[in-house]
Amino acid sequence: MKRITVSLPDELVEKVRHTAGSERTISSYVAAALEDYTERETLAQVIAAWDAETPVPADVHQRVLAELDRVGFANPPSQDDPVAE
Repeated sequence: MKRITVSLPDELVEKVRHTAGSERTISSYVAAALEDYTERETLAQVIAAWDAETPVPADVHQRVLAELDRVGFANPPSQDDPVAE
């Protein structure tokens, strides 16, 4: 386990404190969120690589995105996402 310091906007800290609740510490909440974020980023990279190798028809692509959204993996981080920087 490595301890780091991260600066966050006050409003985000309050949201995290409220969401993490008493059952989980803020550190474990943030760790879980970052783990989820990196899995989504990796998934987006895999899909992009597959699409570059063998383009997928638009209707199939939409069905895959709908299924990913259904299971919670849609909407990968964008380049404009401050966490992606």
